[in-house]
Amino acid sequence: MRDPMRPRKAERLRRGMTAVAAGSAVLLTLTACGQEDNLAQDDETSSSTGPVEIRVAWWGAEGRHEQTQEALKVCEEALGNVTTSAEYTSQGYEDRLATQFAAGDAPDIIQVTSGHVTSYGQRGGLVDISTVMDQIDTSAISPGVLNQDLVAGKNYAVPITVNASGIMLNVTLMEQYGLERPDDEDWTWDDLFEYASTVNEASDGAIWGLQQPSEDLRLLGIWARQLGHPDGLFSETGVGVDTDVISSFLEYGYDLQASGGSAPASVSIEHQGGGVEQTMIGTGKALMAVRPINEITALAATGSEFELLQLPVHEEGKTGQTFRSMSWAITSDSEHPVEAAQVLNCLQGNLDAADILQAERGLPANQEVVEHIKADLSPEQQMMADFVDVVQENAPEAAPVAPPPGADTAETMLRRYAEDMLFDRVSPAETAEQFTTELNQSVSDAG
Repeated sequence: MRDPMRPRKAERLRRGMTAVAAGSAVLLTLTACGQEDNLAQDDETSSSTGPVEIRVAWWGAEGRHEQTQEALKVCEEALGNVTTSAEYTSQGYEDRLATQFAAGDAPDIIQVTSGHVTSYGQRGGLVDISTVMDQIDTSAISPGVLNQDLVAGKNYAVPITVNASGIMLNVTLMEQYGLERPDDEDWTWDDLFEYASTVNEASDGAIWGLQQPSEDLRLLGIWARQLGHPDGLFSETGVGVDTDVISSFLEYGYDLQASGGSAPASVSIEHQGGGVEQTMIGTGKALMAVRPINEITALAATGSEFELLQLPVHEEGKTGQTFRSMSWAITSDSEHPVEAAQVLNCLQGNLDAADILQAERGLPANQEVVEHIKADLSPEQQMMADFVDVVQENAPEAAPVAPPPGADTAETMLRRYAEDMLFDRVSPAETAEQFTTELNQSVSDAG
């Protein structure tokens, strides 16, 4: 291996409401004056004197719709002068949102992912949270999570949930083939490589050690941060690291396949394109895989026992860990940004609302909420909570640079180029060059 570079109800209501005193592929023409007109951009935001209605939009299944509407009733009771109207859907959310933004009629509060935040935030479609921070208590959200939605130094959203990358370990397979549990405390990528490379032989060719990692865009960003690039993979204008960094990541996956630590490309490719249940780790063909940790619930439903392992580090010891989240944002179309901020604050931090919402959207980003509902979490969700606790102790507070416009296809690009490499059609170095060139061009064209 080479050296690669969470009291009583009335008290809880007050506590929950006490503050510290995306798009689709459609490129919308959102005017920055929307936010300027509604907030005056002079920090003179003020609440309305009479009752107001706040429109709240989200996507999800029926259970989420029912829970969120019930939670909104808690918020209405706590606030007194606010009523809410729900706008939800199980599909077509992004297209509807794009149409509403284009018409200047977006809901006051919208559920978003990082991609929405980047797209709408950069085009003036979202309220800068700093202008309403006196209404929102984010003290129980770790900086590394809160900063994840920064766009050009401004925060346009408040995280609802938190997710991270980890290594799924199939304990059932490990015990079946008499393998030792790997020690994930302070282990390195070389340690993982060596362990994974012994699994195929130990199982008489039945399974492989690690699901091929070279197609994982988020992991590539973490790899870059571990190697001293705190912004991660991206800059505001495209790829923000040298091709040598990308090449070292791709070479790791290439060498892992060559050592038998991961399956041949012809096998790996057969387990792509579906949910986690169809992947190498989900079908019991790989002992381990780097995956978003929330997928452990779906993996547990396959009948095997799973554990979460921390990601390895390079010799420098930097975790480089990043967070993936679902968030609430306030749109610039809102005529009542202060009241919208109060409702948002209730949804993310009110403990009576938390009793209703639980962890349906995922593990809450608010750590007081997590502690409050922890006894009600499933074993897998409790495992996730413990995992995130460890990550948040060591992860950098600074978030990586968000993917710029035009980088929405980066994951697809990386998968395509990595497959060519794994089939020996191109070298890791050439793959890195080609991936970088195409991604930079895509970002340039979008600008």
